Amino acid sequence: MDQASGHGWAATAGGSPEPDWAALAEQHEQEGRRRKQRQVIGAVVGATLVIGGITATAVGVAGKDVAGKDSGKNSAAPAQPGPGPAAGSDPSLAHGFTASTSATPDATASTGAAPSATASSATSAGPGSAAPSPSSGPAAPPGTRPDPLTVISAAGTDTAPLDPAGLFPDQTLSVGGRSWKRITTATTVPCWKGTTGGLGDVLAAQGCQSLLRATYAYGNSAVTVGVAVFDHRARADAVQSAYKGQVQGLVTAGSISFCTSAGCAGTHGAIGRYLYLTVAGTLKPGGTTADPTATTAAPAFGTTARDHLLARGR
Repeated sequence: MDQASGHGWAATAGGSPEPDWAALAEQHEQEGRRRKQRQVIGAVVGATLVIGGITATAVGVAGKDVAGKDSGKNSAAPAQPGPGPAAGSDPSLAHGFTASTSATPDATASTGAAPSATASSATSAGPGSAAPSPSSGPAAPPGTRPDPLTVISAAGTDTAPLDPAGLFPDQTLSVGGRSWKRITTATTVPCWKGTTGGLGDVLAAQGCQSLLRATYAYGNSAVTVGVAVFDHRARADAVQSAYKGQVQGLVTAGSISFCTSAGCAGTHGAIGRYLYLTVAGTLKPGGTTADPTATTAAPAFGTTARDHLLARGR
């Protein structure tokens, strides 16, 4: 009788063992299933480890980002305030002036109104000194220069030399295509001695300190330009508002006088602590005879005086 061996092989009739192919096939199939199970289990375990690693990494990155943002919020330095706006610009300065007496249309035309705002005296404040009054205006920021009009509005800040040679430096002036020559200058104290028609009283009431004059001539035509000096802009503005009379024509000693009484054409204007004036006439005998050439040229001399005054503040 055939007897199966221990390895699943059956003995043949001749005694040679014959493999049990069915048993081998079943054994092979079982081993295949076990290998597949091990592969599936390995794949599941691997996927689980990968997912876990990704999750841990994401959590770590998110934590660093949040920590970084919080750290940035806590460590940000407060914004420093920037510099304030620069203050100030030069105010509009008029170049025209008011004609007085019987000036011709050319002399009476004004190109603009003279500055009328009152500026107070600017002084240097030391430690512990009182704050400036509102009328003194805002202080210029450090490193900036005050505007020229502010400088010449008070004696305390307007400290440049004051004499006819400085105010009327031009030996000749070209006006209307003509060359006018400076023939004389003078400083008059008290101021009323160089005026007529009641102007002296108006100047004296506001404390006029001195009257500086220069005369320019073209042939027999002459223009005297004058500057009345005050300690403060408010006083010059007050004279401009109450103006009457005129400045007297200035000539050298022994020359024929002109415009020493009312009747000649004149102009006047105020800038800073100064009043600037002109009177136009002729050097021919007659005293107050009108001269069209001089009358037409007079406003230009007033404008030149005004520009020289403003230059003191630069």
